[in-house]
Amino acid sequence: MRNGIEKYLDDVLCYADLASADEYSVRAELAEHLHALAENSQDSNPKEIYAMLKDQFGSPKRVGLNIAAAKGRVRTYFKKRLRKLPLQLAIALVLAFGLRYAVAEEFYVTGDGVAPIISRGSRVFVYKLAHSFHLQDVVVYRDTAGVYLLGTIERESNSNGWLVARNAGSKKEVQDVPRERIVGRVFLNTR
Repeated sequence: MRNGIEKYLDDVLCYADLASADEYSVRAELAEHLHALAENSQDSNPKEIYAMLKDQFGSPKRVGLNIAAAKGRVRTYFKKRLRKLPLQLAIALVLAFGLRYAVAEEFYVTGDGVAPIISRGSRVFVYKLAHSFHLQDVVVYRDTAGVYLLGTIERESNSNGWLVARNAGSKKEVQDVPRERIVGRVFLNTR
């Protein structure tokens, strides 16, 4: 008797396609009604019990779709999505922070070191995986104090680095920057 009822319940809930909490409560309530119907029957064959329930209670598809409509398809959809949301947010945050620290990062320009190419108050995105630079590429680098600065590539230096130029008032200041202190090349700015 139990296998016929469980099979019928599984079929109904398959068509209902409910959120897990709703499915649990509907299964418990529906099982109670089905057991009451099956107890009135003298049959013990699971196939006959299934056929009897299908005949008296309705086809599993129709019952399942009616339950889904009663619970609300949109409500059920959002309940299912809400359940997966924390995991999806965690994955998105890991990817976002991973990309920020490994591939590209945003910087805010506080000075006029590369004006008029990039003006003060702009935001720039820096591609950190760049290893080769061309003349006049705008780069972000760390000075000896660890401060991030913008400059333009003048040429490759003799000491396995780059000569980087910055505006210093009315003149241009050129300094030798080792490769390991260059953060990356600016590929997008908001000026």
